[in-house]
Amino acid sequence: MAGRPETEDHSTEPPIIERGERFLAEVPRHLRGPAIPALRKMGLSSAEACEAVRRHNQAMARAI
Repeated sequence: MAGRPETEDHSTEPPIIERGERFLAEVPRHLRGPAIPALRKMGLSSAEACEAVRRHNQAMARAI
């Protein structure tokens, strides 16, 4: 079959964004400080940090 390669992992997001999202979920705000600078220190680009925050906020909204 032509087209997409067959893989088990269908995630298109880089693992670093997922790591950033997990960091936001696990580390309390009073310990990490502002989200974007904390994620930038972890090595995420500005765009990746914003995407991690967006995904974290979506997960928090679904939890309500």
